[in-house]
Parts: sequence; structure tokens; C-alpha cells
Amino acid sequence: MPAAAAAPRINMNALISRVTRDQGPEFEQTVLFANTTQVSTPTSLRTDRKVRFYDFQVRLRLTNSAAPGTYRTGPTLLGTGLFALIQQFQLRGQHLRYGSQTPIIMRGETAAEWMAIMNPNWVPRFSVSVNGAALVQGAALSNTANATNDVDFVLPIPMYPADLSPSDQTFYSLHGPDWPGNLYFDINCADVTAIGVTLAQSSVSAFGGAGGSGAINIHSERPLVSKDLASKIRPGVTFRVQNTSQPTAAVSTGAASSGAKLADLTVGKDTTRVFMKTGTSLAATSGGVVVYGTLSDTIITRTVIAMDNRQLRFQQANANSTMQDYMGRMYGRTIPTGYLMLDMIAGIGSGTANAKAAFQSAQLTAARKFEIDADVNTIAATNISEAVQEMVLGRPALLQAGAPAATA
Repeated sequence: MPAAAAAPRINMNALISRVTRDQGPEFEQTVLFANTTQVSTPTSLRTDRKVRFYDFQVRLRLTNSAAPGTYRTGPTLLGTGLFALIQQFQLRGQHLRYGSQTPIIMRGETAAEWMAIMNPNWVPRFSVSVNGAALVQGAALSNTANATNDVDFVLPIPMYPADLSPSDQTFYSLHGPDWPGNLYFDINCADVTAIGVTLAQSSVSAFGGAGGSGAINIHSERPLVSKDLASKIRPGVTFRVQNTSQPTAAVSTGAASSGAKLADLTVGKDTTRVFMKTGTSLAATSGGVVVYGTLSDTIITRTVIAMDNRQLRFQQANANSTMQDYMGRMYGRTIPTGYLMLDMIAGIGSGTANAKAAFQSAQLTAARKFEIDADVNTIAATNISEAVQEMVLGRPALLQAGAPAATA
């Protein structure tokens, strides 16, 4: 009887040499910026390979009127308010196994703040050209009458749980072939009220011109893993999804209370971390434009992840200050006012995160009370808050161990 054919081997040398490398940014598509309008990629993003990052490069001109206002400087973490021009974005598509899915739903400014907290060496990239002069990286917008501000900024969007080791990132990155020809971005554009001025004080046009529309160029960063090697990896799907309505209702209506529910958490996927952001809203924005005017550590305190009224982690971290110190040690940076990360997978200091340590909320049903609880100390109509839950669906692994099958 002839020997059975050997199982295909994985070339581990090839995998190891490529798994931590990527192609760098590659252009995908352009959508045009339109005030308070949702714009979508006209065709599917490329799905032939894995994707580690998507990048939004935004290029547009802000032209001041003869009676200009003062642009907001934005959160301390970013040093600019420009990221708020992306009100919200979502990545959606049809997955071969899981059906219709929306892996990413976030506000632009929150996504940039997430990146800054999780990557302490990352300095947000934004440049400004005033009145046609050379672009100056990190420059402030001009508030001078009739001045033009040509701006160029980049919002990176990781497609794996933050802070993983380079070798793990590929396993959790988006696996394009699982979304064959059905993967799109929807981007909700804000308007100039998101950066602190009125529609009468500033207008948006094409970069370098008085007319036309600003552009959002979408790029992908794809690992240098061949299709053959990628097919040997059982991928996970990373989700990062915001909840703004429940947390905001909890801090803006009703009465101050202890151990109040801020938001329900999603079940059916394993939870890696939950990001909280709390403050007060910026005044005089257009309908549908939501921006933080200030950030606060005192509106909510003693924030915990709870299930069935039992605190799961980080019990009794009084006033959140202990939690923020803990975060600082996990991520190697100072945590500014207004942010809190409840992290299930973090390493310590320079150590990398371990996605396999995620809380197994994939095994929970909707009947379980899986939620974020906190003491709500002050109630005001202008209070706003949001929770971003990062999750993983599936457990990545190599499908072949590399050893040949036994012969008969």
C-alpha cells in the first residue's frame, strides 16, 4: 500500500522572517469631505491580503472670514482639534464565517486619543500651511482674518488589539480573504463647529484651493505574509466599538448615584479592554456634531467592569486615581485628565499585551448583566461620556504545525 501523502509543511523560516514586517502605507481609495455628511468608499477595500493598519490622510483648506473666531486647541494628548473633523467612522463588511459585521465604530478624535495612550512614542502627525506658506508640522491654525489654513493630518487605525508583540499582531490583524470583495468604510464628516468656530467664521475647501472639497485618502498597511502563509493562519477578528448614548445618559440625566450602570457591554466576543472618556460637551456645535469641550476625572469615579452585579476586576479603585496610575505603569506614560482604560490583557511597563488573556465574554449570553458600573458624582445636561469596548472574535492559531503526516 503506498504511503499517504505528507501534510503540507509551513516554512517557519519564511513565516518568522515576514510576520513582523509590512508593506508600509499603500493607497486604497479617496472619499471627499462633506460637512455633516456620511461618505462611503465607493467600492470594496482590497481583501486579497491581511491588513495591520488603515490610515486616513485628511487634506483640506480652512478659510477664515473677515470676522474669524478662535479655533480650539484640542485635547492635551493630541495638541490639535483637527481630528474632530472626523465625527465618526465605521468599517463594515460581510465575513465568510460570521456574516455581516462592523469591526470598528469610533469617533475620529477618540481614535486618535486611543492611539496616543496605547503608543506613548506616537506623536500625532498634523501639519499646517498658513496663507500658502510651507507646511509646518505641529503648527497651530491661524485665527487671523481672511487667512487660509491648509491642513494635512493622519489618523492611524490598528486592526489588532493594541500593544501586542509584533509577532502576534499579524495573527489578530484583519484577514482580507475572509471579507471577499465586501469591506467598506463609512465616514461621518463634522464641520468647522467641531474645531470651535461657526460656519460664518470659517469654511472648508480643497487643499490649496478656494473651491472644491477636502479629501480623505485611505491607505492600508499590509503584513509581508504571502497568501500561502496567510492561509495557514487561523485569524481572529478584532473589534473596537463605541457606546455613547448609554454613558452620556447616565451622567447627564437622573440623579447622582453609587454603583450606577454606565453602559451594557457586548457579549459573544472576548473582551480585551474598555476605554472610558468623560467630560462636558463643546457649545454651539451643529446638529450631529459631538465634541468634548473639557475633560473630567470627577464626573464618574470607581469605574469597574461588572457581571451580574459583581465586580470582575479593579475593585474599589477609589476616585480612579489608582487606576490611572496603574494605566501609566502599564503603558509607560502619564494619563491625562478624563481618560480611563480597564485593561484585561496589558503587560507591565515595556512588556507587551497578551490577547489570550482576554475576558471570555464570548461564552456569555445576553441574559448576563455584563456592564460598566461607576459612581456618578455630578449630573448636568452638558456632561458627556463614552465607552469603547475592544474585543476579539475567534482564537488565532497556526493551522499546520509543520510536521509531516505519519505514513501508513
